[in-house]
Amino acid sequence: MNLKMIRLSKPNPDNLFSNYENQLEPQYFFTSSVSKTLFENSQRTLLQISEDEIRDYINNDDLCNDEEGMFPKRSVLTGEWYIRSVSFEDDILSIETALLGTDLGYPDDYLGLELIFIYDDESKEFAFDGINSSAL
Repeated sequence: MNLKMIRLSKPNPDNLFSNYENQLEPQYFFTSSVSKTLFENSQRTLLQISEDEIRDYINNDDLCNDEEGMFPKRSVLTGEWYIRSVSFEDDILSIETALLGTDLGYPDDYLGLELIFIYDDESKEFAFDGINSSAL
């Protein structure tokens, strides 16, 4: 399945919870201006890794298929995804994403995937650490 990142369009000045229905831009949680800058400087690479990991997840037949009783079902996914929130604390960066599905008959939040990265002070790089899934 191919993926397409979408961007929610409504400004989120109060840093409220973001979802497809309210269309608010992502929430951001940084413990300092330094952590925010580290994320911003690596954002392009982090988003590419995130998309690659999401693609690997939804194309893995053990994790996502169309068998009876399976969640998530690949046939329900639209291929569109967006960032719900980003948090960076104690060298752990979490990028929470949502994938859209049509299980309700229209596109809406369906699958949540949280991508975890660890920041290494010595190498000054983020390393992908794992992925967590949730039903939305």
